[in-house]
Amino acid sequence: MSWQDELAQLDSALASGQISADEYRTRRDRVIAQASGQSTPEQPAQPQQGGEPTAVFRPVPPQGQPGFGDRTQAVGGDRTQVVGQGHGDADSTQIVPNMPQFPPPQPPPAWETHQPQQPPMTPPPWANEELPPEFGQQSWPRQGPEVFEEKSKGGGGRTVGIIVAVVLVLALAGGAVWFFGFRNSDNNQANNNPGTNQTQTKDQPTTTTPPPPDLPDGPFIELPGEEVLNRTEPMQEAVANKEPTDAEAQLLSSAGVSEVSGLVTEEDGLRRGIWAFKIGPGGDPAAVLQAIDEYYQQAQYELISDQNGVLARKKSPTPPNETATAFRAHYITDGYVVRVEAYSDDSANAEAEFQELLEKQTEEFPPSS
Repeated sequence: MSWQDELAQLDSALASGQISADEYRTRRDRVIAQASGQSTPEQPAQPQQGGEPTAVFRPVPPQGQPGFGDRTQAVGGDRTQVVGQGHGDADSTQIVPNMPQFPPPQPPPAWETHQPQQPPMTPPPWANEELPPEFGQQSWPRQGPEVFEEKSKGGGGRTVGIIVAVVLVLALAGGAVWFFGFRNSDNNQANNNPGTNQTQTKDQPTTTTPPPPDLPDGPFIELPGEEVLNRTEPMQEAVANKEPTDAEAQLLSSAGVSEVSGLVTEEDGLRRGIWAFKIGPGGDPAAVLQAIDEYYQQAQYELISDQNGVLARKKSPTPPNETATAFRAHYITDGYVVRVEAYSDDSANAEAEFQELLEKQTEEFPPSS
């Protein structure tokens, strides 16, 4: 087996964890030393029992001698030795009388004491040849843990930087997922959970807009009391239904009114009412107002006010058939002739409520100039 193969086996054993780094360095140095011609000393042979000891050794040939053939040398008297010789005289036997015994070999070096003894290896054929000039330099192929240590030292800082960058990227990605994913889902859950909305708005004042009043078409304001009439109808239906009365319906139709609307309420024996007579195409609101006022004048309604275009009249009861005092006023506003009325058995109460209602109505819908 060549020294390159032995080094390859040592690398494999180190990579698989079979040997430690210290053991790897020791065995590697031994292989390189053997490859450069420094063979390991032989172990001394044990003396045989009952006779003269016999020693077998292979002395290292001097520099420049090729080959490692064997030669047997018989030593008379005390012992017999086998001595290696050159290739030119292999297998010959030489008797040397009274040859002194060679000194025992030196003990193995300290760096081999903790390792098991390896069998002697025959030096390779190229042991005496010169090694390449770049042997031992940086250009020479290097193997072993030094290679791994140098690689790990070079990439340590860059590896730490890569790890930090990856952690920052993951943190930013997690924040984005939370912001665009979980945050939106929390808002959606809050919107879909009526209990949550009620909790958040519990301390806030609730403002509710009341529904608009149920009023007829035209210039109407709200009236207190219980509703008695709330209606808007064309003039033909008003004539048929005799609204406001049969005589009034006939008069309004002949004067050019196209639509009649009315709202009447009752409260504690007091009736309040607002009527709106819409003037039809080509009709004259002033002519309608005059016709209505003349009608109530003939019905014995006393004129009590004619200020700002508002004609107000009062009708006292005629006993025993009449008991209520009636107040009615008429004026023109925005294409309508409007009537405001109040009547009750309590004359004073009826007059007070009539004046208040007329004031509110003309303030909301003032008379046309």
